[in-house]
Amino acid sequence: MIDKQKEEFMKAEDKEKAIVESLFLSAIDAIVKDENSEFVSDLYVQFDSESGELQIYDENENLLKKEALASWKDKSIDDTAFCERVSSLLKAVLTSLAARKLFEDPCFITPFSISLVDEDFAVIEELLFIDDDNLRLDDPLLKNLDAELNDFFEKLLSDVE
Repeated sequence: MIDKQKEEFMKAEDKEKAIVESLFLSAIDAIVKDENSEFVSDLYVQFDSESGELQIYDENENLLKKEALASWKDKSIDDTAFCERVSSLLKAVLTSLAARKLFEDPCFITPFSISLVDEDFAVIEELLFIDDDNLRLDDPLLKNLDAELNDFFEKLLSDVE
């Protein structure tokens, strides 16, 4: 029974990822194809808990694209566990898109960020940050760097004693 529930949850999550990825691809395509578009350095993502809509805005707070996810309807942005799940899903999708170099179009300038915001556009969490010149210490690749360096130095110094 638990395996079946887990399998259904995984299918639902895969479907949500596909919808969110399609939404971002559509927004990116709209930005790239807009001949009147200025350079973009920020995008904002907003979640409407009543409708279950995920909305993407440009840095001037103009709505680019939106999509309703039925499974997100009537979920509260104050529900910490749900918010963390949404944030994790968004980060996974955005990391995948960044790895596919979709934000390297000349219309996207660095530093470039995508942030989850509330209805007043106050940043709740930064979902993606890209900068050619600076390396962020909260980068997932560097998450365990401190522990790895400590282990390395312990092994190195153990030979000296």
